[in-house]
Amino acid sequence: MNQSKDVNVIMWVTMLVMIMVHGAIARRVYVGGNQGWNKDINYTLWASQENFYIGDWLYFRFDKNYFDVLEVNQTNYENCNPNNFIANITKGGRDVYELKEARSYYFICSKGYCYGGMKLAINVKNSSPLPAPPPQGNNAIASLYSGSMINIMPIFILAMSFLFFFLLKVCY
Repeated sequence: MNQSKDVNVIMWVTMLVMIMVHGAIARRVYVGGNQGWNKDINYTLWASQENFYIGDWLYFRFDKNYFDVLEVNQTNYENCNPNNFIANITKGGRDVYELKEARSYYFICSKGYCYGGMKLAINVKNSSPLPAPPPQGNNAIASLYSGSMINIMPIFILAMSFLFFFLLKVCY
């Protein structure tokens, strides 16, 4: 019975570590930076200076009495048309939206401010790039960074699986 507890502890610790690593990879992106989701902001310029990846969360901060956030298709984005929206993100004025797939996303404010530029178009990429490679002096480590973009999550899951099964074997 004691070995069973050990296995359960190992399993829970493994799952906790995986959740923590996933949380460390995902980011919260504040739409509009310090200005939030508001009128008279150039969201095209703001978005051009950002990178968006699967797993990131868009964080919209706004006054829900004056503004809202709708996800729309490209045509409705271009025409500021709120009809047949994909999702109403508006909840309380501090709302988040998870970017779950690599594609283009379009958001507008349906309360007339879209015509003044209160709309956002972003392109979401598969995964974030690895950090910059270390200086040339350490070739062994530098070779790990030779790929342009590598998603480390599958490697981490595989390593944690091997660790889990190794510890399971040791406990029994």
